[in-house]
Amino acid sequence: MKILMHFSDYMATKLRKKLNLPGGIGYYRMFKPADQINGHEVHLVGRELTNYGTYQGEVWKNIFSEFDVFWTTYFKDPKNAGAMFYTAQKMKKKVIIDIDDNFWEVPESNPLYENYKKGAKDRAYLSTILFFADVVTTSTEPMKERIMKHFRDVDGIEKKVVVIPNCNEAKDWDFPPSVKSKEEFIIGYSGSNSHQDDLQMVLPSVVNIMKKYPQVKFHIIGAIGRGDVDKYFKDIPEEIRQRIALIGATETFKEYPAWLASQKFNVAIAPLVDSAFTRCKSHIKFMEYTMAGFPVIASRIYPYFMPLNGKEIITTGVTGILCKNNEWESALEEMILHPEKGEELLANARKHILENWQYSQSNIGKTIDDMLSHI
Repeated sequence: MKILMHFSDYMATKLRKKLNLPGGIGYYRMFKPADQINGHEVHLVGRELTNYGTYQGEVWKNIFSEFDVFWTTYFKDPKNAGAMFYTAQKMKKKVIIDIDDNFWEVPESNPLYENYKKGAKDRAYLSTILFFADVVTTSTEPMKERIMKHFRDVDGIEKKVVVIPNCNEAKDWDFPPSVKSKEEFIIGYSGSNSHQDDLQMVLPSVVNIMKKYPQVKFHIIGAIGRGDVDKYFKDIPEEIRQRIALIGATETFKEYPAWLASQKFNVAIAPLVDSAFTRCKSHIKFMEYTMAGFPVIASRIYPYFMPLNGKEIITTGVTGILCKNNEWESALEEMILHPEKGEELLANARKHILENWQYSQSNIGKTIDDMLSHI
């Protein structure tokens, strides 16, 4: 088959669009799966999609005249979707849509809640677009089950959903780890502004540790804007606030691995509030933190403590530390008092990811080939 894969996510920044480069969604959900496809002709496009015509009908006619399959990340534009599906069905071509977030259960604290709450137009548009896709791809088994449940409950159908897990590409993370300071201990966190509940959950434990150990600092990449400092840190003593740093994130994924590896985190944290939304997440943070050179403490919920496709994620005490909500302080303190434990966890985790979570070791190519042969 001849496949056109579109990597531009609908949240793309102006710079990403200008440089025609993917963010994290495009990297993990389009670029890396495309590398695993054999026996089919694959083309990756971002903003070049508009080069196929001057209006939507022309664009889709030209695309489906050339390609058998159009595969894209999820979007919510009903007019574009209508033209796409009408043309695909008329020309007997196929559409695959990837979605890796549970937008049916977005928490109220999430910036996108108003877009996807019950009764919101975007929620209806996105559900309808997924309904018409020939196949929906996603990243985890819980997300697959949530998608299938929606279509069983709402439409009475068994939707074809295929899991393509997020893995690691070691060569993309081939940067020397930063040299850590012996005078301070940095707890690091990297994430989007959709994880503010997760940060608020763990923040009291981090603050208590900072009160107890004056050498501890907390560095946050991307999750909290400077305009939100008072909102999230208003009850934190000023002396502690001075040891919290907000660090900007990269706008494209291309710069992110080197940027993350340059941070001087002694430990990286992956807190998740246990909810229907977070249980559909993948274990990307564990892989990224580890390959950037940081031992990991994570919440003991899916996606960190349950195997995926028969492969373990984090084995607590071996490749990382898994904790319940009341265990964060003790886990952080253990890492501060026993730095050799962090080194051991990191070495084990890196070995685990290199031996079990590389794209080259996955069966993604076979999964995609099977999917294409049945649409």
